[in-house]
Parts: sequence; C-alpha cells; structure tokens
Amino acid sequence: HGIPDHVTVTCDPQIAFSDPAVEGVIIASSTASHVDLILSAISAKKAVYCEKPISDCLEKTGLCYRAAAEADLPLFCAFNRRFDPSYSTIQTQVRAGAVGHVQTIKSVSRDSPIIPLSYIGPSGGIFDDFSVHDIDLLLWVTGDVPVQVFVSGNAQVPEFSKHNDYDNMIILLNFKQGTLGTIDLNRYSSYGYDQRLEVFGPLGMLHCGHSRPNHVVTSDQSGSNRTPLYYSFPSHYDQAFKNQLNYFVDLVRGRVKLSVTEKMTRAVSKVVQACKESVASGLPVKITWSEDEIPEY
Repeated sequence: HGIPDHVTVTCDPQIAFSDPAVEGVIIASSTASHVDLILSAISAKKAVYCEKPISDCLEKTGLCYRAAAEADLPLFCAFNRRFDPSYSTIQTQVRAGAVGHVQTIKSVSRDSPIIPLSYIGPSGGIFDDFSVHDIDLLLWVTGDVPVQVFVSGNAQVPEFSKHNDYDNMIILLNFKQGTLGTIDLNRYSSYGYDQRLEVFGPLGMLHCGHSRPNHVVTSDQSGSNRTPLYYSFPSHYDQAFKNQLNYFVDLVRGRVKLSVTEKMTRAVSKVVQACKESVASGLPVKITWSEDEIPEY
C-alpha cells in the first residue's frame, strides 16, 4: 500500500543483489544473518551498509572486511549514535580539548518499549544487540580503548533469564589513558527512551540527553509538567538515521572516506567479548591490545 510503481518488494534478497541498478545494500536483519548477506552482496558487487555488529565472531567479521577489500567496495558498520547531532558535537568538543583529559565518561541507555519476547533469542543478547552502541560511543568519544572491564547484570524480566540473557546491567571500563567509564543499560524504561551521555574533565563537563518532541514546561498551582521523552529509538534518533543514510550515499558515490573502520568494529567486538567473560565469571577481565589492533579515531 502506497509503494511507488518503480519500487520492488520481495522476500528474496538475491533479487536486489542481482539488480544492476542497485549500487548499495542496507542490511538491517538480526545479527546471525549478517555475514551471509554481506558476502552475497559483496559477491554481487554492491556496497554494504550493515547494522551493528557485523558479526558476533571476530573471525567472520574479518572475513567480511577482507571480501570487501578484495572487491574494492565499502563495508559500513552502522553505529548510528555517531551521526546524532548532540553526540557528534560532544565528540568534536572532547577531541578539541574542551574538558581537558577525560576523567570520567558515563552513558545511560534504557530501552523503550521492551523488545518483543519472541526477539530475545534471535537478538543476539544484550551485548551484541544493545551494549555495542554504548561501547562504540565511549571509544569514539575518548579516542581510547579499555584495558579492563567489569560487568554486573541480572534479569528482572524472567523471559530474559530463560535465554541466558540480561535486561539490567552496569559495565565499568578502565581506559588505557586513565579514563574511567560507566555504561548503565536496561531493556525497559517505563517513562520513555532514556539516552544520556556525560563527559567530565578538569576543564568542565559536557552532557546531553532526555530528548523530547518539545521542551515546553507547563506550571500551575498543581505543579509543573512537560512533554514525555520520545517513546523509542526511531523517533529519538530520527536525525541520526537520516544523517547516516546520507553519509552512506556519499560513501557509495566516493565523496567521503569510510568513517567506521575495520579496526574500530573489531575493537568493539573485542570489548564485548571481554564483557561477556566478566559477567559470566563475576570478575574483572583485562584486555590486552597490540599496536596494530588500536584504531585511530
């Protein structure tokens, strides 16, 4: 309904891959399906935009990037928060020294609404489906990598524990340059989609969050009230997704360079793996990095 005549709707991705008019492919399926779709698209000579993560396996991630390099095609891992105007402004200011050396960085991600219970299993879990956004955000803003993580989590909603998953989690990160980071994750926020970031240093603080459709506060004899937070990620990150899609078009046309490199994607996956080990053992996990593994942010 309402689909233009020139648009083809199909459940078979090979129809898109084989269409010579298609220059780029957007993959927004569950994590487990990414690798096969990426390799098929690259084999068909299509540029690829893939929702994070490329894979929950470092070896398969590397396989995808090697295939893209051999075909001379861009493989773009879509960490959408980098394209959010507030987050990108904070990153630019932090890297310009606005707060001095970052002493602490904190993110809050509380989802709304709760994900469909049928999606808990296929989702890839809270780490690959959810925490990757915040981990990438902290690494990108600081330009640094953690050398130790400690994770504590549990399942407040029983359906998550049935899948050996979590819906309530705190991640503590010790960064190479001395920054301390925290990530506060929850799969359900009753008051709306709660996304916040704070960066603190000796010269000051930068923070953003609590996005709303408007910021009017109404006050009367009964008190004050304001418009609730955005309900979920499509409305909260509306501009970020638009910016990201425009960037991908420019990438396909050769107007910009790849901003999310293989090293950046692999660094996030390496931190995620350490987080999984920490929450399973209940102990801090050290992360060692070779010089070749550390991205240039």
